[in-house]
Amino acid sequence: MNMLLTLLLLMTGGSLGAVARFLSQKLAANYTSWPGWIPVLIINVVGSVMIGVAVAWLSIDLKDLHLKNLTPTDEAINKLNLNDLISLLVIGFCGAFTTFSSFSLDNFLLSINNKGQMLLNIFGTTLLAYGGVTFGWFLGSLAATS
Repeated sequence: MNMLLTLLLLMTGGSLGAVARFLSQKLAANYTSWPGWIPVLIINVVGSVMIGVAVAWLSIDLKDLHLKNLTPTDEAINKLNLNDLISLLVIGFCGAFTTFSSFSLDNFLLSINNKGQMLLNIFGTTLLAYGGVTFGWFLGSLAATS
């Protein structure tokens, strides 16, 4: 894969993911009375389902996935033979849509005022996001076989 094309796909996917995240949080803030961390939890779970679907659907063998190879991006592309859609969807869009830096900041701020909500957010997001990836992998596998 051409490195310039890969970078353009990553930037495009990342831009779209960041905009989708921003708009999702804005909509939740404007139309719900939820605390700010709940939309982040939902975004992380939805993003986890999306990443599971994308990776399974695009038929990357589970045996080829090694967490140590997922960063930096160029190593992942070389080691996993990622195609254009993986660069655009998985690394670009899902990477920007489900940023855990925001999650960590939210938990830090919650720890100051509401440790109960912080614990609920940490465990809820972690377990639901893992479930989301598992469910997404299942959906993507069904799509890949049909």
